[in-house]
Amino acid sequence: MRKLLFILLILSVFVVAKAEVLDTIVAKVGREIILQSELEQQISQLQAAGVISGANIDKLEVLNDMIDTKLLVMEADAQEYEIDDLQVKSMAEDELQRIINQFPSEEQFRKELKKQNLTPLELKEYYAEMIREQMLKEKIIQNEIRQNVTITEAELKDYYQENLKEMPQRPSKDKIGMIMREITVSEETKKNALIEINKIRDQLLAGGSFIELAKQKSDGPNAKNGGDLGYIGRGTMVKPFEKAAFSLNEGEISDVVKTHLGYHIIQMVDKKDDEIRVRHILKMVEPNQQDVERAKKIIEKIKKQLDNGADFTKLAREYSMDDSSAANGGIIGEFTPEEYPEKFASYLKNLDYGEYSQIIKQDNVFYILAKLEKIPARKYRYEEIKDNLRVYVRNQKQLDLYEKYLDKLREKYYVEILLDES
Repeated sequence: MRKLLFILLILSVFVVAKAEVLDTIVAKVGREIILQSELEQQISQLQAAGVISGANIDKLEVLNDMIDTKLLVMEADAQEYEIDDLQVKSMAEDELQRIINQFPSEEQFRKELKKQNLTPLELKEYYAEMIREQMLKEKIIQNEIRQNVTITEAELKDYYQENLKEMPQRPSKDKIGMIMREITVSEETKKNALIEINKIRDQLLAGGSFIELAKQKSDGPNAKNGGDLGYIGRGTMVKPFEKAAFSLNEGEISDVVKTHLGYHIIQMVDKKDDEIRVRHILKMVEPNQQDVERAKKIIEKIKKQLDNGADFTKLAREYSMDDSSAANGGIIGEFTPEEYPEKFASYLKNLDYGEYSQIIKQDNVFYILAKLEKIPARKYRYEEIKDNLRVYVRNQKQLDLYEKYLDKLREKYYVEILLDES
């Protein structure tokens, strides 16, 4: 049950025990007491939150949990841990509002409270006390337990070896390969776009209307508006565009500016404080049909070699444009069918081992996929699981230290359990 206390967050479900309980003292902790009604209310809250269930609830465990909470809070107060009262108040008000929002109206909420002989203020104070206790517990756990736990690499390796038989099984996986070819823009395509944008600039310098030329020639989405981008501030556009735009004077036209989109001509329209209004004409540099056909011929050549029995690994290293997988012979990883990369899943599930997909085109990229082999199930290797082990071992050490710390508190403070379990 102490583990519940260690991991439990603030229970935010408002539950009041339905049956009236004759209040008796069920435990003494230092100078404080725990009443039977408090115990029953705690059980109701744990049930509402799904932490405990069933008819045979161990009340003694719940009570010990409450005692541990009181011990931690008492020790935190004794060590003069400070809590931000304004933060507590704000969090309690937020929690109260969250509960109100669950009712059709605030009036309905107040009616329900009245049935339970409570006022909104009393409920808020209840939440404030819960939040304060939780914050004190968190502070003392952080200072007395978490920061005193260290994990070394040697400890992790020892734990792995000592518990190798209990280590989880890595499921069987499929080794997947990929050859990728991008449809790149040829130098000729870039050259033609540059020639075209320079012709437009010559027309502008000869007195042509920027607005009309933008409407007729620009590839930008705002061409129909004469290339008008409205007012822009620094940091809103890509760097080369921004640098050129902010260097212009009103009415001035820029030189040709290159960005990842293509080639731009920019006109300064107006300045207002730290913003400028600009128009632009864009000639996009993107693959044309000739570029697509060139890339298609290469990927078809690769597919033909594969169909004729060529080695996938060798071809991936030679031709794939995905550098990270190409260096690994085209292998992109090992996956269960549920883990297949989303954009490839529908193709991979139809492949048998040793088979290659047809050529796949997505956007400006061609792919050939391969289901290379089935990797049998096995125990996870240390390197594959060490991050999870670190979390687990740290949690175990924290819980052990937590238990010992609470035992010391029970020795330091007077604790008497008076629960009648009959």
